Amino acid sequence: MKLAIGLQLYTLRSEIDLGYDEILKRVAETGYTCVEMTYDPANGEQVGELLKKYSLFATGAHIGIKDIEDKFDEVIKFAKDIGASCIVVPWIDGIDTEEKARATAQRLEAAAQKITAQGFEAGFHNHTAEFATKYGDKTVIDIFYEEAPTLKFQVDVGWAYAGGAKLPEAIDKLGDRLASTIHIKDVDDENTPTEIGSGNVCWPCVLEAAKKHGVKWGIVEQDACVNFPPFESVKVSYDFIKTIN
Repeated sequence: MKLAIGLQLYTLRSEIDLGYDEILKRVAETGYTCVEMTYDPANGEQVGELLKKYSLFATGAHIGIKDIEDKFDEVIKFAKDIGASCIVVPWIDGIDTEEKARATAQRLEAAAQKITAQGFEAGFHNHTAEFATKYGDKTVIDIFYEEAPTLKFQVDVGWAYAGGAKLPEAIDKLGDRLASTIHIKDVDDENTPTEIGSGNVCWPCVLEAAKKHGVKWGIVEQDACVNFPPFESVKVSYDFIKTIN
């Protein structure tokens, strides 16, 4: 079984002036079959139509915890407009003590319960800190796992690696708590995001582990395109993934 390969459109944020029509057209021409959105409720209906136009689909969207808490109806409408099945919190603070980390996990759990009650998967996307920060023998990811049982984990592989996680063991440990998407990100010797296949992540190992636990979609995300212009960068990544997926 292959993962469907998508692109987190945050990677192309510097190209936003081209407009969604041109951006999604180029994403489809590159070979990606799906996208993950950043939160843009003003353009949800337009994006939904353009995804159909270019035979793409949205796996989900990254939406901040405050928007989920304060603008929930708007969040759900946006997810429906783009045809998403997953709502993922892309980042959260409040993990600098164990007490705060547990309270933050409970906050995520409350959001996850609201999201799943509407028929969507609720996920959390890590950065380095959630794997690098430990209280006793537990990482912040461990604490979130314990305190937020409804929450799924969209592992950002590159940031997990940079945070000291052992791969693919960290993916195996999360098991059935993995989200249906995983973030395909590579990092170089300085832990700077780079095109897939040019960094230090063992991609055959990671993809095999992800598929074993039921992950459906691999989402390429590069926080900064430093080696190539953005559209060229995402093509380099896609072309490499085709050789191993």
